[in-house]
Amino acid sequence: MTRCTMLLRMALAVVLSAGVTFAFAVEIGHQVSEHETTSMPEISHSRSWIHERAPQMYIVQDGDTLWEIACKFLNDPGRWEQLWRSNPEIRDPDRIYPGDIISLVYENGEPCLRLERGYRNQHATATRDARTGTIKLRPRMQVLPVDKPIPTIALSVISPFFNHSRVITPCESGKCPQIVALDDDHIVVGERDRVYVSNLCPEDENKVFTVVRPGKDYLEPCCKEKRIGIEGMVVGKAKIEKLSEPSSMILSESYAEVKVGDRIIETLYEPVEPYFMPRFPNNQALGQIVSVFGGITQIGQYQVIVITGGCDLEREVGDVLTIFQTQKDLPPRLIEALNRKLCFPPLNIGQCVVFRVFDKVSYALVMKATRPIYLLDDVARS
Repeated sequence: MTRCTMLLRMALAVVLSAGVTFAFAVEIGHQVSEHETTSMPEISHSRSWIHERAPQMYIVQDGDTLWEIACKFLNDPGRWEQLWRSNPEIRDPDRIYPGDIISLVYENGEPCLRLERGYRNQHATATRDARTGTIKLRPRMQVLPVDKPIPTIALSVISPFFNHSRVITPCESGKCPQIVALDDDHIVVGERDRVYVSNLCPEDENKVFTVVRPGKDYLEPCCKEKRIGIEGMVVGKAKIEKLSEPSSMILSESYAEVKVGDRIIETLYEPVEPYFMPRFPNNQALGQIVSVFGGITQIGQYQVIVITGGCDLEREVGDVLTIFQTQKDLPPRLIEALNRKLCFPPLNIGQCVVFRVFDKVSYALVMKATRPIYLLDDVARS
């Protein structure tokens, strides 16, 4: 066998060996790929709720609101209740205070938010000895105000609608005693002044009553003649001085000038809780915007709106609703030519959160607006 023949056989053996190795590697790789494909768990739908820039940890600051923190972690703050994992070892785990630490963790592949109480009162001063270089720590006392839980939405925006505004039902309005005269023929009166009220028949003469000034009517959108509520401006509180006809009352508090024609109603002792948790309602929660505070037609972020549906539709404080637009401003000639109402596809234009519920209407705060919002725009669960 010549040297050339031996070299050719050796080269052929190397080529065959490489081919077998490559085929084996391809087969193994194919099997591994199939195994990975079949065994790889599906990406949880709940992960899409997490904001792409969500922090792993956030320390709550003074002035924060729960809604703002939810926006840091979630694409939709309405998912907060679904991802919140309250620690039973923590007192009031649903209350979040400045200094607390909120962490984004994963349990069994599912994202969740956890709370760790902060310790802001641990303070010490450090001094260094210039001669020896020794650092000495000395405790120091720091006077801090009593921490309050952070509210869900800014109290500065909604607090007037807790204390100085309410909705009167049409039935209640017709039966409310009315101020018929003021003391000393004044045009307006204030705190500690006397007023005279007609048709006052209280069950308890020692009660404190609320003085309300009726405002605009809230009308059912599909039936303009049907009143579903009356805007009531709370202008003061009053106590009975002498019960007769008319009765005399003394104003114990005054938030605005009290006038003839204002109504007297029983004080509504309702639980006002600004520390609620945002969540999606259990039903579709359909409704429409029937009024906006401020007397404007275009509605933007952080404005308070009145929507249809209250206790009658099982609305609850904390319900997060999406605002949809299904109407467009069309030229009158086109409307007359069509001779019918066009129903455009619903367009998502914002979000609002319910913070006060009455019989047939609710107050909500617009938290997000991608374009101007108008009266009669729809609200519903997203």
